[in-house]
Amino acid sequence: MSGSEAVGPMEAVRAKAVDDQLIDELVGRAQAEGLRPAGEGGLLQQLTVMM
Repeated sequence: MSGSEAVGPMEAVRAKAVDDQLIDELVGRAQAEGLRPAGEGGLLQQLTVMM
């Protein structure tokens, strides 16, 4: 059983809403600091380097 099958439908909807809110916040902060969401030196590249 995968992680998405282990939670009920309402929990999955709540988790997606939190994920979407977090993504919006990260992108908004990055743009406010002049950082592009993607591309050379952008937020996505910086996040992937951290992992």
